[in-house]
Amino acid sequence: MRTACIRRPRTGEAGTGRILSATVSEDSSGRWSCSFQVIVRRAAAPAHAGAGIPAVGVDVGVKAGSLLVIAAPDGREAGRVPAPRSLTAAQARLRVLQRKAARQQGPWDPGTKTKRPPSKRWARTSRRIGRTRAHAAAVRRDVLHKATTSLAQQHQVITVETPNASGMRSAGGARKRGLNRALADAALAEVRRMLTYKCTWYGSTLVEVGRFFPSSKLCSGCGRRKPSLTLADRTYACDHCGLMIDRDLNAAVNLARLGEPRLGEQSPAGSGPVAGRGATRETEPARAGNAGGRETSTPRRQPPGKTGTA
Repeated sequence: MRTACIRRPRTGEAGTGRILSATVSEDSSGRWSCSFQVIVRRAAAPAHAGAGIPAVGVDVGVKAGSLLVIAAPDGREAGRVPAPRSLTAAQARLRVLQRKAARQQGPWDPGTKTKRPPSKRWARTSRRIGRTRAHAAAVRRDVLHKATTSLAQQHQVITVETPNASGMRSAGGARKRGLNRALADAALAEVRRMLTYKCTWYGSTLVEVGRFFPSSKLCSGCGRRKPSLTLADRTYACDHCGLMIDRDLNAAVNLARLGEPRLGEQSPAGSGPVAGRGATRETEPARAGNAGGRETSTPRRQPPGKTGTA
C-alpha cells in the first residue's frame, strides 16, 4: 500500500493516511471524478455544545418549505433548515432543454422503432440536461451535508424516523406527480444515511424510530392521538387539550422525547433502533428460530463404513 500525506478538504487537518483504492467515474453531466478510499487517524470527538439541548428530534418536511425541523423534548424549537428545492428551481430550464432534445435527432427512431446514431446537437443538449441535473443534486447534497454535520457535532442524541421513501413514491400516477417530485427533492432517506456515519464520527447517538410510529398524529401536550391528519393540515389542533402547534414541530418534539432516555447510555456503534410508543406493525418480523452453528451448514459426507453426525 502507498502512504501519502493527506489533507482533509473540509477541515484542513493534515496527517498521514494510507490509500486503499481509487475509483474513477463519469457522471451524467460528462464530468470525471476520482474518489479515494483511505485510512486516516481521526482527531478526538468534539464536545457537544448545542445551546444546552443534548437530545433533539428531527422531522423531515416536504411541503412547508422546511427541510428539517429540530426540536427539544420540552417543546422548544432548536432550529429549522430551509429546503433548497433545487430540483424545483431547475424545472423551468429542464423543461426547455428536454423539449429542445425532443425536436432533435435522438438515438431512437419512433417511426421505424429502431436505434439510430444521434445527432451532435442532440448529444450537446443531452449534456446540458445532465449538467443541470448534476447542479441540482450538488446543491441538495451541500445543504444536507452541512445540516447533518451540525446536528452530529452539537447534540448527543438525535432521533429520526425511518420512512419508506421508495414506497411513498411507488403509486398514485399522474395525480401524485407533484408530491412525488417533492419527495424526491427532499431526499428523505439521505438525511438518515448521512447521520448514521456522522454520529459515529462525532460520538453522538442516532436513535431510529420505526415508520409506523405516529409522530405527526400524537399531541405533544397531552399525548392523545388524532385519528386523521392530511398533508394539507399544516397546523396540529388537539381536540382534547386545545393545543395549536406547527405540524412538523409537533412531530419533532415527539421524536425528541423518544430519544431522551438514551442520554445516559453509551452506544459503541453510535446508533440504535427504537420501536416507538404507539407504533403498530402490519406484519410480524421474521423469526430465525434456534438454528445456528453446525445446523445451518451443509452436512458432511461420511466415508463408507462409518456412521455419525456432521
